[in-house]
Amino acid sequence: MDDHIVQLREDITVFNRKIRSQAARHLLTPSQVQTLAHVDRIGPVSARALADVEMIAPQSVARTVASLEALGLVTRDPDPNDGRAVLITITDSGHQTLETDRAQRSRWLADAIDATCTPVERELLFLAGTLLRRIATGHEPETSGGEA
Repeated sequence: MDDHIVQLREDITVFNRKIRSQAARHLLTPSQVQTLAHVDRIGPVSARALADVEMIAPQSVARTVASLEALGLVTRDPDPNDGRAVLITITDSGHQTLETDRAQRSRWLADAIDATCTPVERELLFLAGTLLRRIATGHEPETSGGEA
């Protein structure tokens, strides 16, 4: 394996752990924050669909959702299209908790970038973010209209 690839993967892992740690004062686990963010982004969702999105076992989602429900951050309501299923919905408190968490992590990131990066490095970092998202989602690069 190319040493650059190994180093990049390790660098991303270290960065991800650090930014996730910025949510610690909310007393939510990383999986709780991730689940709450998915429910916020998707809207009312079944546990099965949520497990598919998070790529984890339905039992893991059930535990996380139960803990979020106990904290008043999500509700589980009957699915109007399937009486046997329930839909998980974020509450106002869940929105507020998620927004506070996002603001805290964004504030940390902005401060860290300002403290450690030159203006050119900032631009490279923002470009790298775009490239990482493209790699993660499997999207092709956008081309300008005249290219063949």
